[in-house]
Amino acid sequence: MKHKNHLFTKSYFIDRFGKLSASYMFYQMQDIAWEHANILGFGFDKLKKEQQFWVLSRLLVKIACRPAWGEHFTLETWSRGTNGFYGYRDFNFIDKSGKILIQATSSWLVVNAETKRIVRLADFNDFPTYKESVFGKNSDKVSSPKSGVISGFTPARFNEIDINQHFNTGRYIERIMDSYNFEFHEKNELAEYEINFLKEGMPTDKLAVKKQFVDETNHLCSVVRESDGADLIRARLVWKGV
Repeated sequence: MKHKNHLFTKSYFIDRFGKLSASYMFYQMQDIAWEHANILGFGFDKLKKEQQFWVLSRLLVKIACRPAWGEHFTLETWSRGTNGFYGYRDFNFIDKSGKILIQATSSWLVVNAETKRIVRLADFNDFPTYKESVFGKNSDKVSSPKSGVISGFTPARFNEIDINQHFNTGRYIERIMDSYNFEFHEKNELAEYEINFLKEGMPTDKLAVKKQFVDETNHLCSVVRESDGADLIRARLVWKGV
């Protein structure tokens, strides 16, 4: 069963070029995922009663075209079931003519808030059965960047912390996008990104972005924690010229 929202690109969703920003693209996917999980009976409030919460583990997004300011589009999502621990969910952004603008596949985990252990989704009653992704594969493991190029460490900010008291997943995307200068963004547009969310960022953390330019269009990035040098997330970015 698919869940759909009919949306339009509001002024605060856009970047300086008047198109849906990468971070708000993510927030819209996150929001509709929460909505649909509630409908299916596996939402935030239900899991909270069991001292459990959803954690996004992996995400793969492919962007053909980003909706412009004021443009109407449909965002649809559906659960693809589980193979044990991971719960899989896909997304389509579709314009008024039925053309697919953006597609994504995601992998989620349920974690026990007290023990921090992963809960087997296969043990949930009535969880959807496993189906193939829109890409014919699930999001994959991303390598850590090998470059020593790293931005300066800055503290986690108040608005970067979510309701679970962890660094908000969408804010990682903003940190990575902000690590590129204006000149780069004027010449390049994000065509694809794949992210592994590895460790919890906390309000006391200081974070920086590390990059490896594999070639002109393919980059590896991570958000690094100063205290232990750990990668909190790793991202593979594919850029195209504009």
